[in-house]
Amino acid sequence: MKEITIIGAGLTGLLLGILLGRRGYSVQIYERNKDPKHTFAKLGKSINLTLCKRGVNALKKAGLEDEVQKLWVPVYGRCLHLSGSQIEIQPYGNYGEALYSISRQELNALLLSAAQKTSGVSVVFGLKCIGYDLSRSTISLIDEHQHRTELPFVTLIGADGSYSAIRSQMQRGFGFNYSQFYSKHVNKELTIPTENAKACKLKQNYIHIWPRNEFMIIAFPNRDGSFTCTLQLPAGDNNISFKNLNTESEMLYHFRKLFPDAIVLMPKLIEEFFQNPEIPMMTIRCSPWYIEDKILLIGDAAHGIWPSYGQGANAGFEDCEILSKCMEQYPDNMLASFIEFQDKRKANLDTIADLSENHFNEIRHLVTDPNFLLRKKIERKMNLLFPSEYFSLYSRVAFTTIPYKQAVDLEPFYDRIIDELLKSQEIILDPYSDESEKLIYKTYKRYSTKNLCL
Repeated sequence: MKEITIIGAGLTGLLLGILLGRRGYSVQIYERNKDPKHTFAKLGKSINLTLCKRGVNALKKAGLEDEVQKLWVPVYGRCLHLSGSQIEIQPYGNYGEALYSISRQELNALLLSAAQKTSGVSVVFGLKCIGYDLSRSTISLIDEHQHRTELPFVTLIGADGSYSAIRSQMQRGFGFNYSQFYSKHVNKELTIPTENAKACKLKQNYIHIWPRNEFMIIAFPNRDGSFTCTLQLPAGDNNISFKNLNTESEMLYHFRKLFPDAIVLMPKLIEEFFQNPEIPMMTIRCSPWYIEDKILLIGDAAHGIWPSYGQGANAGFEDCEILSKCMEQYPDNMLASFIEFQDKRKANLDTIADLSENHFNEIRHLVTDPNFLLRKKIERKMNLLFPSEYFSLYSRVAFTTIPYKQAVDLEPFYDRIIDELLKSQEIILDPYSDESEKLIYKTYKRYSTKNLCL
């Protein structure tokens, strides 16, 4: 039996353990935190995530799709709460395409239960990895009492997140490249209770966004009708920042000014604002992801990205599926598996990292910009006219499994089509008119037959 040691029992580590266990590997997973079944969940760190086709496909490979469906809420678009109580709906896709809002804690609990039921997989809690000895193929672990244990490994996979202990030691080796980039904004979790959401008739199957340029609230629906919210504010010395909003009166003054229609939904705003932690957003790039055939990084440990595009967990799950395929392709050559995995993923994850940073600015600023909204309407119309050929960039990322880099590389071609269409006054006045539809059809066909690669 081939042995795999995974550090980290988060979403990526657990799914990888399940996939490899189902393929006959002996998998040991070590997690520094205590077993969540025997501890109270830490409040303020359960910000929801959204699953898309990439993540769902990986979960399906693990046989978990039906169980995960019981936990999620389909969301079909953004519901923008603009200034002056104006509301605008922006669909994510067409034909009922949806993202799936799900509690991170509930998804983690489901994966943990599935891992513990998978033959050959064991999960050990309360042991923190503090390093490895490559020459001896051992890892060093400490418990809550600082008692140290050394254990052997055959293949070590670091799935221990953005602050990975495995990656930290790899950084000290010659030839390892590493960079990190923090957003000036940080997140804080807030909540909208079920009764408040229902009283204000908050649409359940949408992600609600209050965009205010430098400030934003995003609300993700839960199965019970409540919403888990992310408040995004600058962290530093801005006039309005987490650092400077340090009194109840100051915080409430600015909330009433910026989010008057949101503040009435949050009865525990004061308590949550001052008690819940600030959660940073960080992009991590590094290479190589592996050392010989012994050690590999995966998920956030290899490529942390901002959560704005909703791809963090999806990218990690897709990692698991692709790594499993690489190991199946090279069953007796772990180094070849690692090389193939990095070749398939590195450029794609660098691409989604850039895209996530850009999308964060899009959500805050562009979702209310008339020119941006007009381009989105044209994109939607092209998708309706050519449903098997054209997908917007957002749809290519969320509703297909096209590699991230390929999805982005297609964009300049489609931008040229839209730029051409925007020369028409008819398109500008009404992109959904019959004349506009004919023009969009002809222009798209003309460009697509110019041998410009779709």
